[in-house]
Amino acid sequence: MEAVESVALWIGSPDRPLFAWLDLPDSRRVAGVAVVCPSMGLEAAYSTRTLRHLGRRLAAAGWAALRLDYAATGDSVGTWSDHGLVAEWLGNVRSAIDYARALGAPRVAVVGLRLGATLGVSELGRGEAVDDLVLWDPCLSGKAFLREQTAFAAFRRELAVEWGTGAQGRAEGPEHDNDDAGSVDAPGAVFSAETAADLAPLEIPRDDRTLATRELVLTRQGRKIARLAQRLALSHVDAAEIEGQEALFEEKPVTPEPTLDLIVSWLAEAGGPLVPLALPERRPFAIHRAAGRSDVQERPVELGPAHLFGMFTETADGGDAAAPVMIFLNVGLLSHHGPGRLWVELARACAAGGAVRCLRIDLSGIGDSPARPGRREMRDFPLDALEDLDDIRRAAGEGGAEVMLMGVCSGADMAIETALARPVSSLCVINPALSYVKWGDHASASSAEQGAAETADPQTWGATGPLLSRAMARFGRYRRLARWMPTPAWWLVKRWLMTGTPVRTLEHLAESGVNVLLVVGSEESLRIYQGEQHRLSALVAKGDVRFESVPGLDHSLLERSSHELVVELLRTYVTGRAAHLSGPERGPALPS
Repeated sequence: MEAVESVALWIGSPDRPLFAWLDLPDSRRVAGVAVVCPSMGLEAAYSTRTLRHLGRRLAAAGWAALRLDYAATGDSVGTWSDHGLVAEWLGNVRSAIDYARALGAPRVAVVGLRLGATLGVSELGRGEAVDDLVLWDPCLSGKAFLREQTAFAAFRRELAVEWGTGAQGRAEGPEHDNDDAGSVDAPGAVFSAETAADLAPLEIPRDDRTLATRELVLTRQGRKIARLAQRLALSHVDAAEIEGQEALFEEKPVTPEPTLDLIVSWLAEAGGPLVPLALPERRPFAIHRAAGRSDVQERPVELGPAHLFGMFTETADGGDAAAPVMIFLNVGLLSHHGPGRLWVELARACAAGGAVRCLRIDLSGIGDSPARPGRREMRDFPLDALEDLDDIRRAAGEGGAEVMLMGVCSGADMAIETALARPVSSLCVINPALSYVKWGDHASASSAEQGAAETADPQTWGATGPLLSRAMARFGRYRRLARWMPTPAWWLVKRWLMTGTPVRTLEHLAESGVNVLLVVGSEESLRIYQGEQHRLSALVAKGDVRFESVPGLDHSLLERSSHELVVELLRTYVTGRAAHLSGPERGPALPS
């Protein structure tokens, strides 16, 4: 099997740059190029790693894969509030097809996952066809997708209430304009009223024969879709049922390996000669413009011996190479885009002022970063997290630049762990697990605890992991006994015999010179200062710790209302701390 190279690209118009990955064999000789169109929202976030696997498998089999971020998604230009997004998304698909054709490959394919299939088909229906088309668990229409996402959002809110991380009823942010009536708030995405209205009519046609020379339609096992029956009867259309699709979109997604094998083998069946690709000159960075603020430039970077992938944001002129660097960490298994793309929005807004540079980074085995040799990927508490963070901080702090860290949930935990081991100047943590739940209470229990009992991997958090997690693993043998303890007794054991108190952790950070902004939802704040209100108040009064309890805050910050509740708070803290930390010395820029 041939070695594979993955190249980070900016394509499309320089005024509206799109980010994409091109996976290709080292020989750069291919039988075709497949344009991979992702879904949106949490479906896109959870399937990022799977599409990376697909692209690299295609490359190993003699095809190239162009994995696309649409406008207002991923690392591409724009925000969810932009006008004309649906028309732009269709144009993005066409731009990717045109780019693939310009590479000189003999065949061009489109592989669309869920809503990506709907967008791909809609664009092909109004323009030039392609050679091969794969509809992977397609959404029959934009309307159906929006309906499913609305139901999914309601389910997540109910689950948050059950787990004690959310309040009854929906979180309310600032008042919205009446123009927003009809918008759809999906987990990890926001479709304005205009965008929802434009997206709803898009659909998979029943019998259009002009989209591609060959088609493959993949549907979930046991799911008979009457609307597709006429299309599946066409002579140029192949069909198959696939398993494991539901697991692809779970909080801990599982790659459906047989489905990837099927797609790769079907495209390879087309045959044809291998042709060298004519790669155009790559743009080193993209300029992002937004009304009311200065332009910023973004460039992909690769850091450390683990080849961690990140996106670096600074002012359009390159800015001050000695300015502090804010590092945004993964949230669970979500990529460097952050929850609901919050890290993208914050990085661009913060960097525009010039006081701070921003780095959105994927830890090893998450998002677009490879797993370290011998390690498993897709772990929300990667076994090598502290080693990754040391590499990241070393690169970001070259030349003496101050390092700041921001994280939500598991990312907040990892930020705290690395700051306890080696202090940073500033720490902005949202909903960290400073208050621990009982082992096995619910499915969101930390995989750090679960990992301590695993033997498949030689390194576990229990054996060599961070300080707080080590204590949890050490008492793992007493789990069954602990579940029988009365709640007050359990609270005392956890706080005084095992992990210490959340406030004590904050004191350790402050004593090390770390300035901390701690932001939590009102439900979670009770667990942090339970029995220690006076001690926390005294710590806050000293000025090194700022504690913000935000009513209605979604634990993982995936909802728009939660973004609006905290985005200005986070931006103000980052830029204010950066201005305070800035010094006259200039150091080298972050490596590209």
